[in-house]
Amino acid sequence: MKDDNQKSSIELIEFRLSQFETNLSNNFDRISTKLDNLLGQINASEIKQENISTRLEKLERDFSKVEMNKEKLTEEINDMKVSLAEKLSWTAGGGAIAGVLIKIIEGVSK
Repeated sequence: MKDDNQKSSIELIEFRLSQFETNLSNNFDRISTKLDNLLGQINASEIKQENISTRLEKLERDFSKVEMNKEKLTEEINDMKVSLAEKLSWTAGGGAIAGVLIKIIEGVSK
């Protein structure tokens, strides 16, 4: 009878270990799948961040070009105002006309 009890105890232990192994294997597969999904999401996020960073750098370069063009155009307008004022100042009404033209140019440039 001891042998039967011992045999049934061993069978019960083997059965429980088999169940434990099956559960462990199933949980490991689920954990592995979740980990793979998280890694995929992290990778996608990093790619998006790189794309945004590249776009931001391009916008900063474009903005810098616009700023330089604005400064250049401002200098050209100022030079044109001075040149126009010098040319018109030789006549009697030249100063008044130069003032009016400068105001017109300033209004158009804004």
